[in-house]
Amino acid sequence: MLGWSQAELAKAANVSRQTIADFERGAHTPISNNIASIVSAFEKAGIEFIPENGRGVGVRFRK
Repeated sequence: MLGWSQAELAKAANVSRQTIADFERGAHTPISNNIASIVSAFEKAGIEFIPENGRGVGVRFRK
């Protein structure tokens, strides 16, 4: 949605690019503080995470 590269997301989330690459390819799930940093980076960029509410989870741009 943002068009970010792995390096751009890694920088915004203050995690290694390898953490992003491993997560994307399903090699492993990042530790909880890295996930929180990744989510925070997306939220700061205007992404909103939609929780499960019977209609399904998702993401969208915050209005």
